[in-house]
Amino acid sequence: MDELEFLKQDWKRQEADLPVVSTDSLYTMIHKRSSSLMKWLLYVSIFEFVLWTVLNFLTVNTKTLESLKEIHLYEFEIGITLLQYVVLAVFIYCFYKNYKEVRTTDNTRKLMKKILNTRRTVNIYVIYNLIMVFVIGIVVFTASALYDPALQDLYVLDDDGNRHLPVQVFLVFFGSIAAFAVVIWLFYKLLYGILMRRLYGNYKKLSKLEMEE
Repeated sequence: MDELEFLKQDWKRQEADLPVVSTDSLYTMIHKRSSSLMKWLLYVSIFEFVLWTVLNFLTVNTKTLESLKEIHLYEFEIGITLLQYVVLAVFIYCFYKNYKEVRTTDNTRKLMKKILNTRRTVNIYVIYNLIMVFVIGIVVFTASALYDPALQDLYVLDDDGNRHLPVQVFLVFFGSIAAFAVVIWLFYKLLYGILMRRLYGNYKKLSKLEMEE
């Protein structure tokens, strides 16, 4: 027996000794991991709810409220805060619903669908928050430009006698909003990104199992 044939037979013996993992076992393992990841998504969303509540409690004081009243944004602040809590509560419910349904499903396609739904829900939530950053920023800037005495001092007169803010003020404003949006995006990337990458990895494994069946 030559050396090559000996190596082939030795390789076959090693393969025979390896444990055989069935498709059902792989599905069960992926199902448990997906359920665990969705549970952590639920925990993270609850943590975010508590975090924003604490930040609001620490940052809102009499001086802040008076400043908001001065630029006519007191009611807007109350409304937007309530809206944010309602939206976050809705997403917490969606994560909880997906988690409970994943725990009870025994169908590969249903599990794959739930993973995609969860991924879509997170993406919608992140996009919503980024849009709100720009909307709130524009509203605050507009109100400040109209009513804030500090900004009134920055107005200049053009040749026609009309008052307007310099271009530099707008550049600083849009630059600040863009920078804050990037910070928010990185925050959600860190908060949800790792879990979502692992969850989508499970989806790709389930797709591969579906193709092999």
